[in-house]
Formats: sequence, C-alpha cells, structure tokens
Amino acid sequence: MAVEILPLGGLGEVGKNMTAIGFDGRYIIVDMGIRLDSILNYEDADLGTMSREELISINGIPDDRKLRGRDVRAIVLTHGHLDHIGAIGKLAGAYNAAIYGTPFTIELAKRVIREERSRKVKNRLVVVEPGGVVEVDGIRLEFIRATHSILQTALVAASGGGSTVLFASDFKLDDEPLLGARTDYGRLRRLGKRGVLAALVGSIRVDEPGPTPSEAYARDRLREVMEDVTPSRGAVLVTTFSSHIVRLKSIVDLSFELGRTPVLLGRSLSNYCAAATKLGLVDFPHELTIHGRPNAVRNTLREVERARRDYVVVATGHQGEPTALLTRIADGERPLKIVKGDEVIFSASIIPNPINESNRRILEAKLQAQGARIHRNVHVSGHAGRRDTVEFLKLVNPEHLIPCHGTRDKLQFMSDIGRGLGYSRERLHMLENGEALRLGG
Repeated sequence: MAVEILPLGGLGEVGKNMTAIGFDGRYIIVDMGIRLDSILNYEDADLGTMSREELISINGIPDDRKLRGRDVRAIVLTHGHLDHIGAIGKLAGAYNAAIYGTPFTIELAKRVIREERSRKVKNRLVVVEPGGVVEVDGIRLEFIRATHSILQTALVAASGGGSTVLFASDFKLDDEPLLGARTDYGRLRRLGKRGVLAALVGSIRVDEPGPTPSEAYARDRLREVMEDVTPSRGAVLVTTFSSHIVRLKSIVDLSFELGRTPVLLGRSLSNYCAAATKLGLVDFPHELTIHGRPNAVRNTLREVERARRDYVVVATGHQGEPTALLTRIADGERPLKIVKGDEVIFSASIIPNPINESNRRILEAKLQAQGARIHRNVHVSGHAGRRDTVEFLKLVNPEHLIPCHGTRDKLQFMSDIGRGLGYSRERLHMLENGEALRLGG
C-alpha cells in the first residue's frame, strides 16, 4: 500500500501543527493548530473574525491548499493545546470529515469552534476514550495514552493496508504524572514488535540531555519556593499555562496547605478549569475561587489588595502577553498594585520565539521596577528530552523516522539522534512544510 505523509505546518517552527497521512489516496489529518507568535505580531489580530486567507498570509495557521480537493476521511486531534487545535474553526469546515479526539480535547475543541465568527464549522465531533480505537473507512485510528502538560494527550497510530504511521509530536516519559495516565509503554512496545512503518516524533526539547523531570519534581520545586514566599507580608502571584491542570492543582493544594487562599483569575484559566471539572478530570476544593469575567476579576483583586498576605493570585500571563492579567497588573490597569515585598512565581518556561522572549523580559522588568521579587522557571517541561526520546525510539523502533514539531535546529538534533541509533539517510527524513514523503506502494 502506498503511504503519503504530507506535513502542512509545524516543521521549522513552533506551532501551526498539521499533517496529512494518506493510505492509497484516503487521507486523515492530524491536528490543526495556530502559530501564536505570528498572530501576536499582527496588530489588532482577532482570530475569531479574521478569515482563513488572512491568517494563512500572516503565517498564523497552516496553508492547506495542497490538501484541498483530496479525499479526507477524518480529522484527528492529539491534544488540546492551541498549537494543535486552534485552527479547526478556520480549516476543518473545508473537509467533509468528522473530528476525533479524547473527551478533554473535544471539549476544548468545542470552545474553539464557539469562538469562530467568520465561518460555520459543521464537522461532527467524535469522542474517543484514551486508549480507544476507531475505524474510519478502513483506516484504523488508535489513541495511545501519553503524558504531556495537558490531560488526555494521545499518540495517534494510524493504520491502513498493513502499514502503521505513529504520530508522537508531544509526550514525555513520566512515571509520576500526579494526575492522568502515564505514557502507555506496554502498548508502544507491542506496536513496535508488530511493526511501525514511520514515526513522526516531536523535537522541542531533544537538545536537552534529559530525562525530562517528572511532574512530581515540579510540585516539590513549587513547595520549596512557596514555603519561602508565603510567610511574607506581600502579595504572592503565580502564573503557569492555563491548560496545565495538574500544575494548577498543585498550586491550589499547596496554597491552602501553606495558609493562603488561592484565587484563579483570567479567561483562559476559567475555561480550561471549567472543562476539566465538567469531565471529572480534576477535583478542586469547593471553596476555590475561579473567575474569568473582567468585573469579577477586578472585584477579587480589590479583596486581595485589602488583605495581600492572605491570598495566592494565580493569573494568566506567563509569556508576558500584553493583554493577559499579569501584564495588566504590572501596567497598573487592575486594582492590585505591585509593591516592594511582592513575590511573582513563573511556573512556566518561555516558549522559544523572539516575541515571547521580548514580552516576558519586558514584563519581568516592570514587576522588578515596582519591587517584586521574581522566581523563574519553577517548572518542568511536558516534552521528552534526549534520553527519553532515545528510549521512545528504541521502544517503537520505526522503520522510518521523521522529526517534527520544532524549529530547524531542533529538527536537526532529532536527526542526529536518529543517526546515532543507526538510521540511514534512506530511513531518516528531514521534511519541509508542504513536502510530501511517499513510502511503499
């Protein structure tokens, strides 16, 4: 059987992930993401109202013209981060295909679709439980459990005519994820023994020797820092990825344990926590305050201002985004004022691109100028480092290796790992967006 792998985004860049896999002319699409830094760089960008063509022109979403008109049978979402699902409102409607994903991923996809105002998205949404299998017109789709920085991430194994392609853009090997499932080593081992024609493997952290520390380590680091800062008389503010429910749970639990009341503030925090709570994926204390609406956020911050040492404010804005809550606080646009003695914990790394790095640097400078003490990178990644990547490749043992999801230098690191494992030039493929690879047939 002829297998075609056509990446449309995510190669040579962080974000905008989208790949088509064809089995004798029948295609599935894996992910439809946005490239957030391109959108942030575009003045007055409003994703909901911008057209598909506008967003393609600014490199904000994948250019799918090479795929249009082909026989697409399914759209598969690996997990709920916007660099993997953020473009479904713009692109999915062009294909007469259902959208498949785990419960949390589909719940987040619904929210992306609701925010779409320039076109209607009528694709059927199909929930697949983690570890589940569906068959679409002779193509078998398996959602293998994986640990990442968002719950219910899946590694997608697509099989047709005896050939299997594994899509593994985002994962880590974590034996203590605290919440949610571990990466399913047993299933990956069995898949490898059965035979994997090709694997697309994410490269975001492969330049780090690894292994990537466990989420349990992140909780221990948070405890150390929060034990240091909570006795202070100042305000304590923490920021992390709004989608990182496991990390948020740790921050909330530690805050209560250390005698401060946590409040979660910001629209994206509210949305992700509501989705996880609705599905029963997390059990937050009933007394926890979570607000996304501007007036409720302002009123809560007024209460914090009156009793600064009683609270931990968990706010959006870990990348220094200009419109996020932490930046608005630093700019004096919200009732809570930063003063000497305040503590700000960044439980997130900077997503590696110049805009994020600049925004974060500016935000930290503002906070420090007003007297705050900064605690950086109280965090562990959701991506495999070099050692975990080598272990993963030995486990799966694909015939062909395709580095994906990363800047050009990270793809090259993955290629170097492949060569070190004995992959010849004929079995190691450094592709470009829009460049098809054909195997078999």
